[in-house]
Amino acid sequence: SHPAFRTYLSADPSKGIPIGLLERSVKLTNEPPTGLNANLRRAFAFFNKEDFEDRDAKVKAILFGLCHFHAVMLERKKFGPLGYNMMYPFSMGDLRDSASVLYNYLENNQSAKIPWADLRYIFGEVMYGGHIVDDWDRVLCKSYLEFYFIDEILDETELVPYADGKLSLMTPAPGPHERYVEHIEAMPPENPLFFGMHPNAEINYRTVQCNSLFEMLIVLQPKESTSAEDGGAEVLSPMARAEQLCQDILEEVRDIKFPTDDISKSLTDEEKGPYQFVFLQECDYMNGLVGEMVRSLSELQLGFKGELTMSEQMERLIDALYLERIPDMWMKLGFPTTRQLSSWLVNLKERCDQLGDWTNDPISIPKVTDVSRLFNPQSFLTAIKQVTCQVQQLELNKLQVVTEITKRDVKQIETLARDGAYVCGLYLEGARWDMASNSLEDSKPKEMFCKMPVVQCRAGMVSDKEDKNIYQCPTYCTPTRRPYYVFPAQLRTKYPPAKWVLAGVALILDIGYTL
Repeated sequence: SHPAFRTYLSADPSKGIPIGLLERSVKLTNEPPTGLNANLRRAFAFFNKEDFEDRDAKVKAILFGLCHFHAVMLERKKFGPLGYNMMYPFSMGDLRDSASVLYNYLENNQSAKIPWADLRYIFGEVMYGGHIVDDWDRVLCKSYLEFYFIDEILDETELVPYADGKLSLMTPAPGPHERYVEHIEAMPPENPLFFGMHPNAEINYRTVQCNSLFEMLIVLQPKESTSAEDGGAEVLSPMARAEQLCQDILEEVRDIKFPTDDISKSLTDEEKGPYQFVFLQECDYMNGLVGEMVRSLSELQLGFKGELTMSEQMERLIDALYLERIPDMWMKLGFPTTRQLSSWLVNLKERCDQLGDWTNDPISIPKVTDVSRLFNPQSFLTAIKQVTCQVQQLELNKLQVVTEITKRDVKQIETLARDGAYVCGLYLEGARWDMASNSLEDSKPKEMFCKMPVVQCRAGMVSDKEDKNIYQCPTYCTPTRRPYYVFPAQLRTKYPPAKWVLAGVALILDIGYTL
């Protein structure tokens, strides 16, 4: 080698290497493969051919299943929150260590029976599960392991979970190394069904990609105003656009104020129940948010008039208004959402309307409460349990929220629920609710969300008993899911609950737009 030759290996950006040297160097990067087929090919190629040929037929079959499981766990990340609540750094080291455990277990196993429970526990709780933090992602990993690692994988079994004949990929019969390679190359084109997900998941993935691209284009576009003389419609400059929006928003929210102190004083101690405290708290949250909006917009107006010097915070507010984004300070005091500014303002008015209806009659709660319009929906569900505790003299920590899906719309509800409360504002993602069978079904094509009918929430005793006809469906405030987890809802199903776990089915409160 040349005495002046130098090699720099780095996993992170480094400021210590001179820019001039970097410009004259040849850069090499090792990017992970994209696609289930590419990940499976890479995982299987990790194992030495000669070593693979020396293994028992059982080990070969399980090792191929392990490679497929590894590829699925890696590639599922692309579906974002529908795939995982968090992103995890699964690597070839996890596959290597899992394979090592597999070899040791089967070599030292005197019985002809394979210890599937032990292998699933080590793979799902130690190797891959060691990365997983979120409880619902751990349930997902466990469901994959229970589907793949069973006795049938030793012969030929289906690798596409719960596809109902829409797509099929059988494991190859135990044989030489070349048979497995040929099987990988002959795989069908990639499809969300490989992951146990609905084909709509691909639409969601592509939509997120497009939105990211167009958001970047909006940020990069010129910000100078153009006149109609240039051959197009007149476009306002960021400053002029922000000034117009500032005035419009200020006129809408300036008069919003909920008299929480007066309401609290008007209620006696007997009339102040858990529900009243929840709505008083919601009014305080709304007053804080609207107060900050009025303050910041009024300050910005003075800046536009030249009576105040534009600060960095005011400039960030101008940029947010121009780009149709919710300013950071408003988000900090506001409710979880993925909406753009205009849609967010409409949603803000709807939330104020619900609070306004309650303030007119603070002693009673609405017949149907829209939990998607609450800052803290968990507090309302806790209030349901607290009321039950007071009436039945039970312990709060031994109660859970039990859901019962009705077949009625909001307009069909005429009285309060006898037990618990009626709630609405829930949307199903990853599946749909079939009103005829009153159970979960596969989504319709191109239908990303399904609006749920009115749900009765009541308090019930915590039970460890599992019902095979009930899917414990996680509920989140927004489609981004974590960290805005609310509670698990019980949804009836004719299929195994694992089908909906792999499909990433969840209830969302605020989907970001109106269906």
